[in-house]
Amino acid sequence: MIYAVSDIHGCIDELTEKMKQVDLSGNNKIVFLGDYIDYGPASGQVLKFLYDLQQEYGSDKVIVLKGNHEAMLLEWIDEFNKEYTPIMDALCYDTWLKTDSEHRYNTFRTLVTEEQFREISELERKATFARINVAAVKMILETNGDLIRWLGSLESYYETETQIFVHAGVDEEAGEYWKWGTGDDIFLWRFPATIGKFCKTVIAGHIGTGDIVHDRSFHEIYYDGTSHYYIDGSVYKHGKLLLLSYDEDQKKYYQAEPVRMIPVEKWR
Repeated sequence: MIYAVSDIHGCIDELTEKMKQVDLSGNNKIVFLGDYIDYGPASGQVLKFLYDLQQEYGSDKVIVLKGNHEAMLLEWIDEFNKEYTPIMDALCYDTWLKTDSEHRYNTFRTLVTEEQFREISELERKATFARINVAAVKMILETNGDLIRWLGSLESYYETETQIFVHAGVDEEAGEYWKWGTGDDIFLWRFPATIGKFCKTVIAGHIGTGDIVHDRSFHEIYYDGTSHYYIDGSVYKHGKLLLLSYDEDQKKYYQAEPVRMIPVEKWR
C-alpha cells in the first residue's frame, strides 16, 4: 500500500488523526507532497512530526517532499542568514516574514521559543525591517537548525514504476523526458492543474480540489479519469485532510475515511 497526503499547512490535529488510518507495516509506505507550513496554527509541530516519523521508519517508507511554502521559507533563510549591514535596508522590500504577515508570523512563532518571539516583537518597535529579518533567521537556526537543514535536503518528486508523486506537477509537454524538462518552478508551483493523459500517473496537491472543479463545497480527492489525482482538500479552511491510498496488488486508488476505503472514481 502507498499512502499520500498533501498540503497539511500547520494543521497538526488533523494530521495526527488521519495518521491513525495509516499502516506502515510490511512494504507499505507514505508520501507527503509538501506545504506543511503556513495558515494553520502548528507549522513547527507538523514539521517535527514528519521529521520524527521519517527517523522512526526510514526515508524509504516515509517520503517527505518539498512544497512551494517550504521553498519560500528556505529562500528567506538563505537570504538573511548573514550579518546585518545598513545597505540591506535599501534592498529589503518584501520578504517571507512580511508577505501575508499574519500567517508567516504564526509559522515563525512555532519555530522559535516564546522568549525569542517576544524579542522579535520588541525589535519591531525600533529596528529596520532588514535587521528584524536577520535576527529572526538567526533565532530559527539556533532553535531548529536541524529541522531547517532537513527541509533543505528534501526532494521535489518521488517516482515509482507507474507514478509520479509531486507537490504541483511536471512538464508534461516533455513526455517521457519530464524529469529533465521540469524545474522547481513547475514541480513546486505549477498552475493551473493539468489534466488528461500522461505517460505516468501524477499524484499532486498544491491546488485545492474545490478550485479545480469550481465548487467550493467539494473537498474530496479529484481524479480526471486518466492520469491525474489531486489531493489538496484545503484542510486549513475546512478541517478535512485527504488521505489517498493506492493498493499496489489491485492497482486501485482509494480515499481513506475513518469507516471505510472509498474507491476514487472519475469526477463526474
